[in-house]
Amino acid sequence: MLKTMIEHNVFYGHSKSRTNPKMRPFVLSAKSGVQIVDLMKTMSQLDKAVAMVKDKVRLGGSVLFVGTTPATKFIVKETAQRLQMPYVTTRWLGGTLTNFKTILTRINHFKKLEEDKVAGRLQKYTKKERVMIDVELSKLDRFFRGIVGLDKLPSAVVITELGDGEIAAREAKLTKIPAVAFVNTNRDPDLVKYPIASNDRNSKSVAFLLSHIEKAVVEGRVAKEADAAKLAEKAKAPAVK
Repeated sequence: MLKTMIEHNVFYGHSKSRTNPKMRPFVLSAKSGVQIVDLMKTMSQLDKAVAMVKDKVRLGGSVLFVGTTPATKFIVKETAQRLQMPYVTTRWLGGTLTNFKTILTRINHFKKLEEDKVAGRLQKYTKKERVMIDVELSKLDRFFRGIVGLDKLPSAVVITELGDGEIAAREAKLTKIPAVAFVNTNRDPDLVKYPIASNDRNSKSVAFLLSHIEKAVVEGRVAKEADAAKLAEKAKAPAVK
């Protein structure tokens, strides 16, 4: 595990001059002015995050993946799509968690417009009006496509970079949703319940960490199915007199 993490550049932090004081306990050393993350502590943090995600999915919850940086957002999107989980890879809309009722209204509006277009119900409008609707659809698609399947708040949030993801982290905290975040040495680990000290700028590092989160989701679903099978079997068993 340690060797694999090194191969995936998980250990690279930011420059020593940019270190957040709260991240010092997770720094092993410095090399050429760059902080080196203590991977033993990273492994411990990853284990805790994985266990939490697995438990949430086992109970039927969803996991919202958030990653908007150009270097890693495609990895985030692909991971979430494979898992059929919600994701945000464009700008985080303020209130996505803290004002979810309003966000859900916008999601439903987006879905209705799409359905109307596919069904040909927009033909009743003038050409100019249809152009305006297409512009609106394009904007809605950009911001809501990844969360179009959300009908309630997620059970957990995974944030791949705390710079762009800080608002998401704060909203998760306010709504008491456990959040996992890949935290570089220049960020505040206290923003989330499950920080993972790591290189959040490198696609190999992010892909490696996300692969473990993905495995946790899959295992959580398997455990959920096993639980359901046990309950069904128990229901079939004759009552003992």
